[in-house]
Amino acid sequence: MARISSSLVKSHLKAKEEMAESNNGSNNTTPQYQETLDTSPLPPDSQHFSKMPKKICYQCNEVMPLQMLAVHINTCKEKFSPDETDDEVICPICTKHFPEDEITVHASLCGDSFQCMVPEENDQTTCTPAQTSVCTTDSVEDVLRCLEQQVDTTTEFKLCVDREDLPDRGILQWQRKKSASPTSVLRVVFIGEAGVDTGALRKEFLSDMVSGIESRFFEGPENKGKNPKYSLTDLDNENFRTVGEIIAVSLAQGGPSPAFFKEWCYNFLCSGEVDFSCLSTEDVADVESSLLISKVEDAADIQSLMMWADEIVSCGYTNQIKMDSKESMIRAIVLHSTTRLIPMLQQLRKGMELYGLVNLMAVNPEACHSLFVPGKILKPDADFIMMSCQPHFSEKGTSRERTERKIINFLQDFLQEIEASGGAGNEKSESLAVQHVLQWMTGQSHVPILPDEKRHFKITCKFDHECKERLGDHSICYPVVSACTCTVTFPVQHLDTYTMFKTIMSAAVRYGGGFHRV
Repeated sequence: MARISSSLVKSHLKAKEEMAESNNGSNNTTPQYQETLDTSPLPPDSQHFSKMPKKICYQCNEVMPLQMLAVHINTCKEKFSPDETDDEVICPICTKHFPEDEITVHASLCGDSFQCMVPEENDQTTCTPAQTSVCTTDSVEDVLRCLEQQVDTTTEFKLCVDREDLPDRGILQWQRKKSASPTSVLRVVFIGEAGVDTGALRKEFLSDMVSGIESRFFEGPENKGKNPKYSLTDLDNENFRTVGEIIAVSLAQGGPSPAFFKEWCYNFLCSGEVDFSCLSTEDVADVESSLLISKVEDAADIQSLMMWADEIVSCGYTNQIKMDSKESMIRAIVLHSTTRLIPMLQQLRKGMELYGLVNLMAVNPEACHSLFVPGKILKPDADFIMMSCQPHFSEKGTSRERTERKIINFLQDFLQEIEASGGAGNEKSESLAVQHVLQWMTGQSHVPILPDEKRHFKITCKFDHECKERLGDHSICYPVVSACTCTVTFPVQHLDTYTMFKTIMSAAVRYGGGFHRV
């Protein structure tokens, strides 16, 4: 018979006693292991948030994940009395004061600008200024700087297009580019040209695209604002959304501003709503509606008014047509002409959500106003180009220096002649304008709008005195432009007189727009 150790018996009896005590004296000898599942939210300092970007709330000094800040605002602001807040709330990201009804929109935008993620344990990458800076939108310069900071400089959005078929070809290639996002840096290659895009090709592409978009998708008088064209075909193809994306990219990456919108269109882009009480005959841009309004106003009797009854009824006018109802008829025509454009503006606004542009416009419409409505954006003139020129003259007092100064004077005369005449062309050739010369020299046809570009913008003028010695005997040479560095080199030996200068410069600007040298 096997012998059992007394110590083993004692340990077995002790285990049974502990099991009985855990069951509170019940007859069930099975231990209770079931626990309640904890569903309470994780605290901001939880280790599960260790890989997420952090930010300090400057109201309560609590550190939390960036994505939780917008929710945290609602609880954080309740900790302060009304006397302390005075109906304003401090943004927990940038510490600026904002009205209580605007803080949520601002915090979302402010949070989007802080994109620097917490690095991995072995990750040596550092945050760039564009990733860590906070946007403020007190002026147009602040708006442009904020948009510029949203550009993803780590990737590229590459387009290969034919410069002769813009903007339609550019829009088509833009829509087909599924492998990259337009939030990245835009890089452009013009088919058949050897130029490498370091910035000038992008600016020239955006200049041509914005100019082409204005004439292709908008209508109305010059310098008074334009409306989108009523085109259900373009709406169905989502062309207006692409136009909105191109506008956002142009503002963020050094292109021209689309300062051709009517006031009511701009207000819709900011708010997403139309104030019908503010619409007037000045907001009508299409030819058919404008002519119909004129016909109604000029009608001398009921018979002449009834001639346009079908057109008036098709605009949504449902009352009786009579002479004392002209104002109601004109009002119906105005509403018909403008409200039918709302789907185009909605799609355009959707595209302008790129870089958070629509949010910026909603938060501070006054700061963005001059970028979209004509009146305040300066157009390039002869004085702007001449004041931007920095000639590299030869030694003072030499014959070369005198010749070089004469050529600079020829350039000024050429620009002023174009400006005074409104063009320097004839029936057989396209007329020139000052902005064409600026685009030929620099790749852009607009005065720089980004603050940094505006401060550093200059055009370097150099002079080639040895083209015949270097190239042999030849009858004509054209100026050579490096648009990336904004440098123009004039062939001195072929510009003896103003007549020669004008002939050569006109041909160069008209036909020398391609980037054929590297």
